[in-house]
Amino acid sequence: MIGELVTEALRNLARHKLRSLLTALGIIFGIASVISMVSAGEGARQAILAQIQELGTGNILINAKKPPAEENAKKSDDGEQMLEYGLTFRDLRQIRATLPLVTDALPVHDVKDWAWFKSRRVEAKIRGVTSRYFDRLRLSPIVGRVLDDDDEFARSRVCVVRARVLREARYVGDPLKLQLKIGSEYYQVVGVLPDFAGKNPDRAILGIDDRALEVYVPFETVVDRLGLSKGTWESGSFEYSRTELHQIVCTVAHEDDVTAAARGIQAILAKFHQKRDYEVAVPVELLRSRAQAQRTFDVVLPVIAGIALLVGGIGILNIMLASVTERTREIGIRRAIGASQWDITLQFLVETVTLALVGGLLGVVLGVVGVHVLEQFTEWTPVITPGSVLVSLGISGATGVVFGLYPARRAARMDPVRALRSE
Repeated sequence: MIGELVTEALRNLARHKLRSLLTALGIIFGIASVISMVSAGEGARQAILAQIQELGTGNILINAKKPPAEENAKKSDDGEQMLEYGLTFRDLRQIRATLPLVTDALPVHDVKDWAWFKSRRVEAKIRGVTSRYFDRLRLSPIVGRVLDDDDEFARSRVCVVRARVLREARYVGDPLKLQLKIGSEYYQVVGVLPDFAGKNPDRAILGIDDRALEVYVPFETVVDRLGLSKGTWESGSFEYSRTELHQIVCTVAHEDDVTAAARGIQAILAKFHQKRDYEVAVPVELLRSRAQAQRTFDVVLPVIAGIALLVGGIGILNIMLASVTERTREIGIRRAIGASQWDITLQFLVETVTLALVGGLLGVVLGVVGVHVLEQFTEWTPVITPGSVLVSLGISGATGVVFGLYPARRAARMDPVRALRSE
């Protein structure tokens, strides 16, 4: 019986295609907005989660930062000055000695330089790291190996590169046969790491620069061969700067200890740094703040979708009331040949729900198309979940029931005699 009613409902809707489409527009756009927003939010959530987990939820990243006061400092008469800022070896020793919650603290020193491959050059970030750095940040090579203790002990001229370095250098051969010239010396490539997946606004806070081409060199090699000072041209004058450490990667044994350890680190750094030349980034806290933002998004989304569906539901209500008026004689004939009030109610209710579900299906299609369009204008890959599609269709069906019940009951309560006399 339901199948026959659905067939009849589709036939009635097909008789007035344009009216049915216009009636369902509210449902269509409401469902499309739900699909698009949920998919974009889920894609963003997964991308951020993957990147933060890549940094390690048990890690605390301390990054050196050039303070504004130093940037605006006056230059000497000869046009040269020495700026000292950022993290120091003393900071590293203090953290290791005074914070038992921190199980490991690793130094990182960065040098921006040209990495040459024959006649091609790439402006790279040379990162001096220890062998444990790769394990702490869960970096696994796709080719070759990472740095080990022997490389650091021997101050070897070896390096691990990001895949993008090879692309920028247009190198298509065996990467393990590649030698990069950094400064005046050559470094043998021993491993290749994958690129960071995706982008998000928190990368600057976490010390991840998508535009930086990273080349990892043993820490002692960087200190010994490239040094801790650098000179750059700034506003027509030559500026010397010295930063001992650009980053310290701290690790705690348990994720629950991260907040307490971060407070301890802040206290130590505040004691030894009069100027604000550092920042502490805690991936797990960033993850929690993102989860809180996601919860807010989850509250706002139903409200927005509810408004759109309310408008669509009111449109369906109006059209169905008009349809009941148009079909008064039909209702009278059905009642005269034995149809009960329940039969009339069910007929119009099925027609309303069918209209809402058709609108819901069209909304899902429009939402999927919108997701792919959205992907072209954002840096996240939206994720369409089966749950969001099923929930959307369920909501559209429920909208049909809620806004179709009154017109259906009104049709069922018509006086059959008066209905038959209607012209």
